[in-house]
Amino acid sequence: MDSSSVGVGFMAVFAVSGSVVLLAHQVHKRLLSNFMKKIEFELVGSHKDHAKKKVRFAADVAEPSSDHKGFRKKHFPAAKEVLDTMPLNRQVLYKGLIQHRVLKGQKISN
Repeated sequence: MDSSSVGVGFMAVFAVSGSVVLLAHQVHKRLLSNFMKKIEFELVGSHKDHAKKKVRFAADVAEPSSDHKGFRKKHFPAAKEVLDTMPLNRQVLYKGLIQHRVLKGQKISN
């Protein structure tokens, strides 16, 4: 074999492998960049683009009186039946939430 053909062969191998390395590096950078953009959007982007929405109630919204039981009986007559079908631990939690809301409402009105 001729020494010049061996040298040309080595140059071809180096050129092809170098091209493959550069191509793989560029593809990796592109994939990483796209991935980071998606992650940033998931973590931050979905919240920073939207302004906070203001809630406005209609004029005919019924305000519950201080006795929430009467309001619930009038608007939610099946609440007692639903409460009876709940497991005992959920009943206790639900009753505690209602009592907390009643107490919180009394503090605000006083």
